[in-house]
Amino acid sequence: MTPPNADARAECSDQDGPSRIGPYRVVDTLDVPDHAEDARRRLARDDRTGRVVVLTLPHASLAEDPGYAVRFRAEAENSRRLTGCWTAPVLDVAPAGADLPWIAHDCAPALTLPAALAAHGGPLPESTVRALGAALAECLAVAHANGLVHAGISPGSVLLTLDGPRLTGYGLARAASGAAGRPAGALHGAVSSTLPPGRHAGAPLRPQDDLYALGAVLVHAATGRIDADPAVLPDGLRASIAACLSADPGERPEPRTLAREFTTGATPLPESVRAALAAQAARHPVMVPLAPPTDPEPARGRPRPSRRAVTFGALAGAAGLALGAAGAGAARAFTDGPRRSRPVPRVRGTAPAPLWRLTVDEDLDHPPMIWRGSIALVRGEQSVAAVRLRDGKQLWSRHDLWPTGDFTLLGGGLFLKPSNAEFSAVSVRTGKVVWTERRYDGSGRHLFFDAALAADGDMLWFLAGKIVDGKEQGQVVVAYDVARRRELWKAPIPLTGGTELSGQGVLRGGAVLVPGTLSEKPWSFLALDARSGRKLWKRSYRGVSSVAEDIRMTAPGDLLISYDQKAVQAHDLSSGERRWRFTAKGYLYTAPVVHGRTLCLTDENSDTYAIDTRHGEQRWRHGAAFRSIAPMRYSETALSHSGRTVFQRNDSEVEAFDPADGTPRWRFAPAGSGQQAGGFSGYVTSAPGMAVVVNGATLYALPVD
Repeated sequence: MTPPNADARAECSDQDGPSRIGPYRVVDTLDVPDHAEDARRRLARDDRTGRVVVLTLPHASLAEDPGYAVRFRAEAENSRRLTGCWTAPVLDVAPAGADLPWIAHDCAPALTLPAALAAHGGPLPESTVRALGAALAECLAVAHANGLVHAGISPGSVLLTLDGPRLTGYGLARAASGAAGRPAGALHGAVSSTLPPGRHAGAPLRPQDDLYALGAVLVHAATGRIDADPAVLPDGLRASIAACLSADPGERPEPRTLAREFTTGATPLPESVRAALAAQAARHPVMVPLAPPTDPEPARGRPRPSRRAVTFGALAGAAGLALGAAGAGAARAFTDGPRRSRPVPRVRGTAPAPLWRLTVDEDLDHPPMIWRGSIALVRGEQSVAAVRLRDGKQLWSRHDLWPTGDFTLLGGGLFLKPSNAEFSAVSVRTGKVVWTERRYDGSGRHLFFDAALAADGDMLWFLAGKIVDGKEQGQVVVAYDVARRRELWKAPIPLTGGTELSGQGVLRGGAVLVPGTLSEKPWSFLALDARSGRKLWKRSYRGVSSVAEDIRMTAPGDLLISYDQKAVQAHDLSSGERRWRFTAKGYLYTAPVVHGRTLCLTDENSDTYAIDTRHGEQRWRHGAAFRSIAPMRYSETALSHSGRTVFQRNDSEVEAFDPADGTPRWRFAPAGSGQQAGGFSGYVTSAPGMAVVVNGATLYALPVD
């Protein structure tokens, strides 16, 4: 550690880098010698206004890497979404194409945590570490509540000011991962030590990893070292910090819990650190410029918050309220009272602020089913719930609706819940079972309910098995009037090689298309008249795999879209002839989606493709911002309700693209209760004006289009 001195010159190190950066003139450095970080931090003055700011710059080894520069600037823009009183206000970000990326924070005078320890002459008092931990944990609680993973917490990213800490460095670990000339995930000194075990190979960072980094930072504050054994910590800090550093992500505490634990006994900064901050302010006072700005671009003032920003600020405020006395206690430890979260405007390239966030009783293992754009039915292993999309209110939840198959939406505000040899109609609005049909239980009529094929208003078409002399003998399609609860017709289907269907039925041009079985070669569709059950035609589609799990229909050209392994192909529905075949770079584990003349799909490498459905030609391809290291990656594609946004759900986040050319729009990293240690493995479902993102037991509603 650098020896202490009266005026805290420990904040000064070698002045590497340019003396003028954008509109700012560098006046001092906040870095501590021999304390490696993945960024440089400087004090700089805007000569147009006299304001002194804290600039964050790339580490010298990364400054010439163009790829890193793009990632650095993208993370800097995303950092504007951070709210709460303990985040450093973003004043400005380097413009696109700048020779050196930077971000300016409005929080001077300030000391990095290592500089504060140097000014104090050693580790901070336990009571100050507790106050620091409470404030930073509150900061993470607000970030995680709004779907943000910080991925940049290190001693250098924590700035101490006269009214408390300010967190910077958002996304620095993500930006540095895989930079040119460096192994994926290879980071400098202190930053590397704040990454949990198993995260040094370029794997995407998770919310639980922020807690590990926080624990490492508090170890540094309490011991002066970044890699100290928690056993050497003071008794009052040991248990909480050790929990943060647990090798099992599931054992790391929730931020709000940690904030409450640290609030007790928290006290302000020691006088030595406050004196160092005062000395810095005296050396670099705010000055009024003597002449008008020479920069051709006028200084940007703080924009007025939009309605969306107010919503986002309200969300952050709600997260702060959830902390209760913990957030207020941390504020009192550093200041004279609580501070209000800052609403921030929407910035191009950042994900929209969630309209609402809801955590239900258990992890959801099916994508939400949207009823009339107003209610989402969500389902776990043991429960079913309904969520109102307007405000995220849970309308009802039941633990006795255990289906044996997928739900099907029916007319009259009902949905079908299948069970063994029967099915029930349940109210979407109330969750009450309206009626149960038991006539297809295998007795009497010798038919048993097997699976729903399709539904349209009050009409339901389902597959039933025939029982003769106690044995299953073929299948029939049954047309059932839901409103009158009566069978309209039934028609035998000549399927061979077993009864396991390869997909759902399809309603098309007055016909019910019944898919072939998994063992059929070549695979086929049987068309029955929807009104009478009369057989219209049967077509085989050569080349469609017998294990294809999903069939997609699209209007242009009357195509049948199928996928298997690395190929997606289109057949003419009427003739059975193949129109085209497209091969992706990686395996296709999830179904493509179609809107108009564009088909989108994502392969195992998280590469999303847009294909022209007329000729099978690729329009564009775009990879995920971060690559997974898992052996099998179930990246998924989804479309917004209007078709104007393409979503890619990979194992760390949701990315949004422009469907016209694949231009990235924003990225959203969900966090919340129920998230598995392996990362994001949920769903993205579209409703009018929003995307419903599910991760574990948590739902987010993001405004889109």
